[in-house]
Amino acid sequence: MNSLVSDANEDKAIPVNAGIKYAMQKGRASRKTSRDKKMYNPPQGEPWIWLTTELLLSEAWRSMSINCYKLIFHLLIEHSNHAGHENGRLLSTYGQLQNYGLTRNKIRAVIVEAEFLGLIKHRRGRKELALNQPNSYRLTFYADDENGYATNEWKSITKEKIKQWRGKTGQLRKNRENYKRNFNTGL
Repeated sequence: MNSLVSDANEDKAIPVNAGIKYAMQKGRASRKTSRDKKMYNPPQGEPWIWLTTELLLSEAWRSMSINCYKLIFHLLIEHSNHAGHENGRLLSTYGQLQNYGLTRNKIRAVIVEAEFLGLIKHRRGRKELALNQPNSYRLTFYADDENGYATNEWKSITKEKIKQWRGKTGQLRKNRENYKRNFNTGL
């Protein structure tokens, strides 16, 4: 919204930006040139993606582990490689995730974390006719063919939910370690 503020030296009003209260600049500097369009537009002929500021500032995004970042960025690369048309059918094998930098024994826990944070939906692959089907993923902050609009499940995640979930998963991990320590027969 623009409002008018009278200048002390002159009787005429100056339009100002409501948030900053500085006089708005007019003239050549405020126009977009073809050079500006080239500088600030996505690169021509290259796949690209967008992320909203709301997503980047969310509790879900900021509380991800480093391995969860690797999973999300691998899926974002996969999404951009398909021109943004295959969300919900993004396929990735454990081998591909391992090549991207995830440790094989951490992949399942990272998928569970990303799903809890509301950033992805995961559908496990299955074995059909001696062929393994890879897992398929959907990024919840992008639209897909099945549901239409982005579901943005990450918006419901709060610090309290994350703290409770981390406490619960930490206890489960300790229970598994104790079980392995107590019942490992070395066979």
